[in-house]
Amino acid sequence: MLHRTWRRSAAPILVGATAALALAASASAASTYQVSGKQTVIDEAAGKFAMHGSLVGDFNTTSFTEIAKAPIYRAKGTELFAGCLDVGRDGSCKGDPAGKLRFDFKYWAQFNAQGGLVWGSCYHPITGGTGAFAGATGVLMMVDTPTAQGVSTSYIGNVTLNGSKARAHARARGASSSASAC
Repeated sequence: MLHRTWRRSAAPILVGATAALALAASASAASTYQVSGKQTVIDEAAGKFAMHGSLVGDFNTTSFTEIAKAPIYRAKGTELFAGCLDVGRDGSCKGDPAGKLRFDFKYWAQFNAQGGLVWGSCYHPITGGTGAFAGATGVLMMVDTPTAQGVSTSYIGNVTLNGSKARAHARARGASSSASAC
């Protein structure tokens, strides 16, 4: 009898809670974007880089701390990206969500006896944002590969924009072709 009583008294609560959750989910529907591309060096000593591909803009190291030099080099720090998420895939920021993203990072690398890079990799979780990136979450993974022309850095990851920013982007993308570039 206790089992039936619980079902009857809990049913209206469960129905109400389910409806509230469905309404909240549709109101805050976030959009997640898979991102990938290349990072190029502008001024390595100053920590200045450019992002190409899904992210278009400037990428700056804002703090850097060495943790270990051997047997694997390790470092950590913070970074700031200013630019856009190139949802239109046209190499510009026209009509795309733009702002700033803050990251923490952890870096691992191995160097040869002459000090040349053998491999490098880093983990960059998003820690905050402004503009269309306010409330953003996600992570980038970067891989450094030595080449005859120097180090090539590729990235892959995801960026999730909160619901209101995702809806604003969709309206801007369809509404006007005169939106400013980043």
